[in-house]
Amino acid sequence: MNDEIIEKLYDIVDEMTMLLVEHGHLRYLDALCGAGANIVSADVLQEVDTEIEIKLFALGKQLNDMTFEVEEVRKALQLALLKGLKADYLSLDTMTPDAIAMIVGYLINKLISHATQLNLADFVVGTGNLLTATLNTLEAESVEVYGVDDDYQMLALSKMMADMQDYDVQFFHQSSASALAVPKVDVIIGDLPIEGKVDVADLTSQLAAVGCDFLPYLLIENHLDYLVDGGYGIYVINNDFFSKTYTAEFHQVVSEKAEIGMLLQLPETLFKEASKQKSILVVKKHQLDQVTAKEVLVGRFPNPNCVEAFHTVLTKIEKWITMNKWERN
Repeated sequence: MNDEIIEKLYDIVDEMTMLLVEHGHLRYLDALCGAGANIVSADVLQEVDTEIEIKLFALGKQLNDMTFEVEEVRKALQLALLKGLKADYLSLDTMTPDAIAMIVGYLINKLISHATQLNLADFVVGTGNLLTATLNTLEAESVEVYGVDDDYQMLALSKMMADMQDYDVQFFHQSSASALAVPKVDVIIGDLPIEGKVDVADLTSQLAAVGCDFLPYLLIENHLDYLVDGGYGIYVINNDFFSKTYTAEFHQVVSEKAEIGMLLQLPETLFKEASKQKSILVVKKHQLDQVTAKEVLVGRFPNPNCVEAFHTVLTKIEKWITMNKWERN
């Protein structure tokens, strides 16, 4: 990966975006989606002055003349997203850190190491950074991908991210706490919201029926219905996830459909505030002849810069997967 190429890609995308901001009176993130659409279509899709149109086409030609890797595109778009989030005074926590996506991708590759075809979904897709960064790490030859979010702007950004990296993702604008129009998949990933409420009256949910309105619990409960037997849910959760009201009920409902296998605390250095520190939760949907894990793997990732210690944790994960026969056959 070449930092100079990333910077050049960002400069071009940013200049195209700013032209649309200044002459279309758009917010940066909206203009970024427009710039992405122009690049993918090799056209100017907005009604702009001839002078602006000429500049946009010239910038597009600069991109066409460049050679770059898909991960360099994602990194450049990530810089643009960060600029847009700051401009709109949105939390930078909206975008999942790359180090987390690398771990998620690593887990998928270890759990489903022999798959040539994989169906993957992110039902809280947000900006699409976690989804596309994970896709860039996968070893499967063919991946069918779905993205869901109830925020239209986030969904538009996700589509732009996927299109710019040449991923064919089917997107759905809805809450994934409710019934979804997607088939069952092999893996569901997601950086779950720290908090959030939902109208439980509209849900068909065991947890909602007993009064639980903690959104992350309701999301996982519903998501399990969209995993194939033996499929995996890999979630980024807040560290106080299991200290909420209705935790016991959540355990009971999940255990009816799946098994909790791993709880891995992420490096503290990835988070500026202790209250925002997170872990990765891995669950596996029940299947026939399933061997129940002897114990939940509870671990903590060190700072990624501590290479030897980090590798020790990865080795521990691989041994646990083998010993508990958690790898997908």
